[in-house]
Amino acid sequence: MIPRILVVDDQVSFCHHIQAILEAETYSVDIADGGKEAIGLLTSGSYDILLTDMKMPRIEGLELIKVARKLIPGISCVIMTGYGTIASAVNSIKDGVSDYLEKPFEPETLLIVIERIIRERKMLQEIRDLRKEVSHRYSFGNMIGKSQKMQNIYDLIQRVAATDARVFITGETGVGKELVAKAIHFNSARKNKPFVSINCGALAESLLESELFGHEEGAFTGAIHKKAGKFEYARGGTFFLDEAGDISPRMQVKLLRVLQEKKMERVGGNKSIDVDVRLLSATNRDIKKKIQEGKFRSDLYYRLNVVPIDIPPLRERIEDIPLLVKHFTPIYNRALNTNIQEFSVTAMNQLIKYHWPGNVRELENIIERAFVVAEGDKIDTVMFTHSPHDIAVEDRSYNVDIDIPFATARSVALTRFEKAYLFEALKRYQGNVSRIARETEINPRTIWRKLKSYGLDNTRFK
Repeated sequence: MIPRILVVDDQVSFCHHIQAILEAETYSVDIADGGKEAIGLLTSGSYDILLTDMKMPRIEGLELIKVARKLIPGISCVIMTGYGTIASAVNSIKDGVSDYLEKPFEPETLLIVIERIIRERKMLQEIRDLRKEVSHRYSFGNMIGKSQKMQNIYDLIQRVAATDARVFITGETGVGKELVAKAIHFNSARKNKPFVSINCGALAESLLESELFGHEEGAFTGAIHKKAGKFEYARGGTFFLDEAGDISPRMQVKLLRVLQEKKMERVGGNKSIDVDVRLLSATNRDIKKKIQEGKFRSDLYYRLNVVPIDIPPLRERIEDIPLLVKHFTPIYNRALNTNIQEFSVTAMNQLIKYHWPGNVRELENIIERAFVVAEGDKIDTVMFTHSPHDIAVEDRSYNVDIDIPFATARSVALTRFEKAYLFEALKRYQGNVSRIARETEINPRTIWRKLKSYGLDNTRFK
């Protein structure tokens, strides 16, 4: 978009001169010979930059700038004056003026000022857009999953985000532990401060210590400069310890001291540094087993685990798979320049029946692979990372109630599934039984019988 500039000066000839210079550089320029006319233009139009004389009859430049900022809060302002002094320049900057031009000035000087302001405006807009994108992406309300387990997690995130309580996030690899941590941060009072993360399992003990706490110059071989640690970088914000279950016993002691005293020292240093961070931790390890084996301190665990959040594996919330597929489809259509419209019933059944050892991360990879090899606008089959039969039956974990007889439990589960499935099908296809039968491969007579059995009226969905 071409930047719009308003030039204001009580000398009309000077306004036309500035207009000619700027329009030669393809800027859109309007002129006004005084504050009153300028306010009329500012009220009716949208401008990016206001270029105004300092001394004008009735309404002076700084007064006009104050009015302009009320009418267009994001406008950038430049003062021009033939009575330039250091004091007036300083006062202009204090009043929020972007720059100060002393008459007479060369056209090159004017263009340099305008170009710099446009670059700054573009950078600020990119920062605002990025913050909106980050805030939207990690908003707990937009995390992908409609299952009851995920809804419970959303509710917990909402409650815990409003506090500074430490959170301990558990779950298998690929379930989205860091996404939950970021959702907590970006919905908290610390959201405008840094979010800093570190993978404790990826670093050797000595390197992890330096990364966490920083080091002084000469603290060890190769420490040729002083370096701030992650705790310092995260000051005022959130610090995420990923794979906290892999922290060594010695580092556990140092971390415990930080949590107790809220102070730390850099490696090789003696000066205490205040630690002001909200600490979130995560692990895919069986942390209670590690405590029993003496590999993880119980006192540190209780310090970290003020609020536990356990993220269920994808195989325990298969009802979220179609929603995730729908979420990733436009993303990979854009990324790979494809036009995939849907996954066939066969492909969707493959996804639902798979055991998902890599969870959502693996699902995303498999969807990307399907898009790469697809022909046409429909995915008819998918290729898995592992064989669907690679996992033993006993490794599949489901929440079941074994206090009731097996036959009864199976009947209850089947009834709930069938009713929920038909309800969603009725919503998606507006109660059209013929289309439901075609898309789901269920016999129409069976659908009518089930609808009657479960008291579902298809006409309510039309």
